[in-house]
Amino acid sequence: MPDLTPRPPLLIGEAHGRETVPLRNLPPGITAVTLPRITKDSDDTIHVRVPRDRRRRVSPRQVDLVADHPVSPYDPPPTLTTRQLIKVLQTKTAKRWPTIQADLGDNAWQIVADLIRCGAVILRCDVVNATGYSPRSWTLTRSWAELAEDKLAELQGRQHPEDLHRELLDIMSGIPELAHEHALLATTPPGRVLKIPEGTATRAEDWRVYEIAIRAAGVWWPAQGAPRKITAKELAGRSLRDTKSAWTPARQQAFSNLIGIPFDQAVDKADTELRIRGPLQWRVGTVIADAAACRPWLALPARGVRALGMISCDARGVFLVENEDTFEQVCKIPEIADTWLCIWGKGYATDGLAEFLRGLDGLPLAAWGDLDAHGIRIIGNLADRIGRPVTPVAMTVDLYRGGTKYRQEPTKLKENRKLAAQLACDGIEALRDLAEEIARTDGHGCEQETLYDEVLPALPGLLKAVHVSGSS
Repeated sequence: MPDLTPRPPLLIGEAHGRETVPLRNLPPGITAVTLPRITKDSDDTIHVRVPRDRRRRVSPRQVDLVADHPVSPYDPPPTLTTRQLIKVLQTKTAKRWPTIQADLGDNAWQIVADLIRCGAVILRCDVVNATGYSPRSWTLTRSWAELAEDKLAELQGRQHPEDLHRELLDIMSGIPELAHEHALLATTPPGRVLKIPEGTATRAEDWRVYEIAIRAAGVWWPAQGAPRKITAKELAGRSLRDTKSAWTPARQQAFSNLIGIPFDQAVDKADTELRIRGPLQWRVGTVIADAAACRPWLALPARGVRALGMISCDARGVFLVENEDTFEQVCKIPEIADTWLCIWGKGYATDGLAEFLRGLDGLPLAAWGDLDAHGIRIIGNLADRIGRPVTPVAMTVDLYRGGTKYRQEPTKLKENRKLAAQLACDGIEALRDLAEEIARTDGHGCEQETLYDEVLPALPGLLKAVHVSGSS
């Protein structure tokens, strides 16, 4: 049975980070934006290159037409026929305008406009005489591209639904951890189409996503007695008979919901960019991210950030933690994990994390990093990239002076002393005194993990002060 929870808009839309281009006669609900030309400098700072004329006006040769409003991960126009929807979802990389017209018929332009407005496609156009445009090709949006394979399977159906229904029951038989899911499916007869059982732990709304979660769990649970953790590719190969089968964000989340463990903890070599814990509900594509089932955190693959929609968030703020072990310790503190949106930053912020944080504008942002030159620069780099202030916590001169300094090679110490001296002059203002002290002591640093006794008991109070100052 499909999940009836409302589909929230994506946190990050296709227009994010691009410049608007004023063109004439655009359909309502559609905007023209520059093509994404992104570069990264040596400090990991993101720069978006925008084509301009001699008067510094935006002047591109091509534009993308995208929705000018928040869109759901997947919500096809009601006027689209099943045949037309299948044609859309079968787009591999790009589809040229003559092919689009042949697929959609005489009403192609109106259908394409509806598809752009609902967040299905991005229409690439040539700019004509500065303010006109001519369609060239389309691509699926990132959200639709991630869901295309599973949605196609849903639309095209199966030849023998009874056989597949019986096969999944056989897979779950004899596995105690799947007994409840087995009972749910057993009491949901397939009929002419396959139905997802009401109350399934997967929280999936597409049969193919549900099926993959069941097949994977049927392999994963019996493998838990082995000394070696199963890899993501191995799990795909053994359960789906295809190591190249994509672990899309929706599939990962449905599987994690079913087994009650974050994907990056369940398998080895998982493609994980973000770990998140906090008082909120998400949709990852078309699957509900069940925070209660997926403790201690929600793990997202790199491309999963683009498929993320927020249902509700009651967090006091966002708390970014630099190191993995420290993040795990923070997640064990209820006063923080139940009230703050905690994120493992994994060192310098990735592009996905920066985009994700821009989408949470309005919540105060705090960060705890290593007490060294790079820990300071990580916070300053992030603040510059997202255009928001970041409040450092537990990064004081007193903690640094009393902390255990980690071993460094002489050349590394010299580099860090030089960087600290630079940051003492032009780094984030709240940490310049710490940078100055690091430079004075030859570039030494303290890692977060050595300061648990001093910091963890005080951390709820430190974050409360950030929340109060951020809301005043």
